[in-house]
Amino acid sequence: MQRASDRARDRWLQRFRRLPEQARLALVALLGALIGLVTYEVMYFINPLEPRAPISWLAAFAIGVPRQYSLHRWLTFDSGVPYGPRLLRAYLLYAAIAVLTTSLNWLLVERLGVAHRLAWLACIATTGLINLFALKRLVFGPPPPARDPGH
Repeated sequence: MQRASDRARDRWLQRFRRLPEQARLALVALLGALIGLVTYEVMYFINPLEPRAPISWLAAFAIGVPRQYSLHRWLTFDSGVPYGPRLLRAYLLYAAIAVLTTSLNWLLVERLGVAHRLAWLACIATTGLINLFALKRLVFGPPPPARDPGH
């Protein structure tokens, strides 16, 4: 017999998945950004290395990749694509984003003197913008068609 909490979760998930995909993408991105902010604050607090803000950004970003991939796979796209190969694609996409946004963070904080939390916001917004256009297409798109073994 299914528990009441399981039924409530299932109903919530069904309602959430009825939202338009772009709304789900935005809500999951917001959830991930909030969790990412907490992760960043912890990393910034414990990080003894300089430049502190860019290194903390990169560490928090790396920690967040599998979390965001799993959240988007489960909640945004309800994806049935193969987990491992698509996680590798996610890491490749996020590695490019990490290089771009860590450089942006360094420029903003170390060269322009922007407060590290504002730099975090600029970097998370940049990440979100790139994901808006690239995530589904490159990571969660349909799996490649099966090849005909006779050809």
